[in-house]
Amino acid sequence: MTERKRKRESGKHERSSKKTATGVPPMVRISMMPDIGDWCPVIASMPGLALPRATSFMSFQRPRTSNRHNPSSSLDSSELLLNSSIHPKVDYTGREEIAADSLLKHYVGVYDPAVGELQVIEARKLVIRGTLRDEVTSETELDEEGKQTTRSLRNELGLAFGTKKARKVIASFTENAISSSKPTGPSSGDANATPVIDSVATAVLESMAPSANTMASREDLQKDIDSNKPRPKANLSATSPEGVYPIDYLVGQEEMKALSVKEWEDAVTEGKEITSKSRYVCRRVQKIGEARDVQKLKVLRYLQLLLDFYFSLGKVSKDGRKLPRREELREALGVPDFLVERVRKRFADGGQPMIKWRVDNLITHIAALALVVDGFEVDIYDLKEDLRLETKEAALYFQEVGCRVLPLTDRERDRMGKLTKAEASSHKMAKLRVPVEYPKPRRVRTRR
Repeated sequence: MTERKRKRESGKHERSSKKTATGVPPMVRISMMPDIGDWCPVIASMPGLALPRATSFMSFQRPRTSNRHNPSSSLDSSELLLNSSIHPKVDYTGREEIAADSLLKHYVGVYDPAVGELQVIEARKLVIRGTLRDEVTSETELDEEGKQTTRSLRNELGLAFGTKKARKVIASFTENAISSSKPTGPSSGDANATPVIDSVATAVLESMAPSANTMASREDLQKDIDSNKPRPKANLSATSPEGVYPIDYLVGQEEMKALSVKEWEDAVTEGKEITSKSRYVCRRVQKIGEARDVQKLKVLRYLQLLLDFYFSLGKVSKDGRKLPRREELREALGVPDFLVERVRKRFADGGQPMIKWRVDNLITHIAALALVVDGFEVDIYDLKEDLRLETKEAALYFQEVGCRVLPLTDRERDRMGKLTKAEASSHKMAKLRVPVEYPKPRRVRTRR
């Protein structure tokens, strides 16, 4: 037979979990103190507050307006209010709030171990809350009779029984409330009285002062907006239309030197016909060539270069119009590599897809070049046909460079060969005048 192993005895003395009887507890006699009038102990709770120990309160008492209890004692017939304004910024107020169980009462007991007696007395239950002194909200305003206003009662009901969204809105009223400025003087109706600015408003104004000094003015903001518009750089201080868009801005000095118009000059001298994909260029190159105006002829050549660049772009997609490869673009433009790279860098950011802003910038440059070629009065019909735009769209581009787009006059119709009214409706004259006025942004009227 095998012996059963015995558990090893522990060397430590374990403490018993059983409690030792200390004897019979003494008898405690409980007595209720009689009603001593208006004064009694106060049990105060401070939800969310850390009240300084040195805070002292002033007490106020008035008859209870709502008969919540059976008025068997002075506590049931009167209401106590505590107030403290010792703190420099916060007012503390203690009120008797209505409990969920109106029959609930609170007591304070004092035990005397010498005689074994516990004296119990009824106490008031108050809730102390803090409010910024400069914050005046409708929730704490009382009318002349001491009753809460209708709005404060409605807010209390909303906080107690409203939805989460409604409680958030009511809380925002309290958080964002700032006392209104009231005049000071011998009487509140003094017209010459100076307004009182509370400390909250003063702090806000003082914090805004440094940033307001560096804040951009309305004119500066408008200049910043105009500089980011998709249109050529303009000289707004010019005194004549010729100075608004200088050729150095539109074309550039290096580009003007690189442009060659000898082929056009020779063709005009020999009486040969000059062909181009552009209706606008074909109708003007002969006249400018015969006038021997080399500078304007180079401007027209640069305008054709931009039109050829526009024709070479791919179809419209969500990413913009695709730019052709360098070899294809060089073949399409037919100009030296220097001019090809300058156009790519200026209008396509070195080869990026042609988004709408870049296309608009290209078309407004073409419109400004047309103003220089035609003496700052342009019939937009030829460019409208070249760019495949509607008359209204083409007019908007010329308005964007500061032109006034007007219908043809009778004299202009006769000069163009007595156009009919139907034909004249598609012809508009874009005229540049100084001072230049750009179209103002449309203001959307808010619905009331």
